Amino acid sequence: MSRMSPMDRRNWVWLPGRLRFRVLGLIDVVALWVVVAALLGAGTWWGLDTYWKHRDYCTGDLELRRMGPRDECIGVTASAYGFAAGLTDVLGRIEKENRAALDSGRRVVSVAVVMPYTQETDGAAMSERLIRHSLQGAHVAQHRYNQDSDTAIQLLFANVGENLDHWRAVTEELASRVTGEAPVVAAIGFPNSNDKTLASVREGLGPDGIPAVSAVLSSRDMEDPYLFKVSPSTNQLVDALKHYVRANSVNDEDTFMIADDQKADNYVKNLRRVFFEEFGEDYGITDDAVESRIATYRGKQGSERGEKRQFRQAVTRMCAARAKTVFLAGRDVDLPPFLSAIAQDPSCNQGTEDEPLRILRVSTGRDPDTETGPMRDIAERKHIEIVTAAAVDAPRWRAGSPGDKQVPQYFGTFARSYEQFFDGERDNALNDGYAVMYHDALAAVGRAVTEAETNGVTAMDHSDVYDELRRLNTSERCAGGCVPGASGVFAFANEDIRLDKGEKEEAVVGRWPVCKPVPIVTFPDDPRDATPLYRTYREQGRNACPDL
Repeated sequence: MSRMSPMDRRNWVWLPGRLRFRVLGLIDVVALWVVVAALLGAGTWWGLDTYWKHRDYCTGDLELRRMGPRDECIGVTASAYGFAAGLTDVLGRIEKENRAALDSGRRVVSVAVVMPYTQETDGAAMSERLIRHSLQGAHVAQHRYNQDSDTAIQLLFANVGENLDHWRAVTEELASRVTGEAPVVAAIGFPNSNDKTLASVREGLGPDGIPAVSAVLSSRDMEDPYLFKVSPSTNQLVDALKHYVRANSVNDEDTFMIADDQKADNYVKNLRRVFFEEFGEDYGITDDAVESRIATYRGKQGSERGEKRQFRQAVTRMCAARAKTVFLAGRDVDLPPFLSAIAQDPSCNQGTEDEPLRILRVSTGRDPDTETGPMRDIAERKHIEIVTAAAVDAPRWRAGSPGDKQVPQYFGTFARSYEQFFDGERDNALNDGYAVMYHDALAAVGRAVTEAETNGVTAMDHSDVYDELRRLNTSERCAGGCVPGASGVFAFANEDIRLDKGEKEEAVVGRWPVCKPVPIVTFPDDPRDATPLYRTYREQGRNACPDL
């Protein structure tokens, strides 16, 4: 008996028997094709539906969505997404710590790190280096807290975009996570003093009662009852400069101001105003139309059109005025090109070894791009001294001897942990101050969580953390609870308790750090300043701060 061919439909087991053993009629053929078309259509529909549903998202879980003209991956996630190659290590470490927290059997709360996670353009709000250092500091604080606490902290990566444009999408997502497993109890980060940052708290987190703890904001315009700051305010930084100027007989006659005029950058606008208020006419800085001693430039950070960091005209005017004391109202990134412009102008020779050209400024830390060999060469050759009031002086604190009252007591522990986790970083990675300040922002939230635990709170939420942040106090040597920060022991000023009822609705609530140190840093030489260390809100002879 001959074997039937595979092409014989009687061998097609998938075909109904009545069709295998009879000649197909027209109705059979039509019915068969209808079934095939239905199956193909269903598959196509499912595929297209899945495509349309996922095409705008960066992750399969739909937590990060492509938004804006550059398709930035915006949203909130606890997983290590590949925002940038340079962040892979620290994001992975945080994700691992998050999983350990969730598997620990302890109560877990979530804290969002709200900031940009990418730098695609030159004028972005944060460089990739600062993003990485910020996350590293937060991870050190997270790991340290989770070792000893009854409650564990999970960190959430909350990307608002490189120019902070997508704050609303992020804050709405955070507000939806204040209940359930690992509820959101606070947010840290908020790196830039501008309208978007303030709106993210006033219109985003604040109405839902979620406290925000900024690591590096300093402009006094960035104020809201729900916005706590770890950095000293611009007013306090400039006040520390004023103490230094008076103690060191700095030239108060041959003066000049150079200011960034980016209109959207609240930080530089606020700094310019505070320089006027603190020094102003006493130091010859006026806006006299005929004999103005102020020149402007357009800073690197911001979206305004025009040539960025063009200092030629400003430097020419400064040097023509033979200025010996210059107030620089600008950001760190603008300092190296400013020094380069001075080096290229042969008329800029007013600095001497006995009386250098002093540039007075404020900063979070010590800018690594300024403290380099080429910049040092310019400063030494032109007899320039850069005087900075900073929130962090990592090189000085590293070099401090045991018992040094000018070195924060918890900095050494932080620095050793940082080096253990991130030994591949450059030796000067802590100098910009971001790792230290982000550590301290999360340390403040951790302290509030601990205080709530101590008070017997069982179902902890964001309102409990907010209340405890407000109650932290430096009085009686921290009897009311202080933050053990790597940049110093501190609490937050609750300025609204001094307000009259009639003023309360219009008054601004500060939430600035109390007893925070403001070291004065000089470059290229850094002699030890003999003046007392400035600490925020402390008044000599009237009140006392706890040990640093």
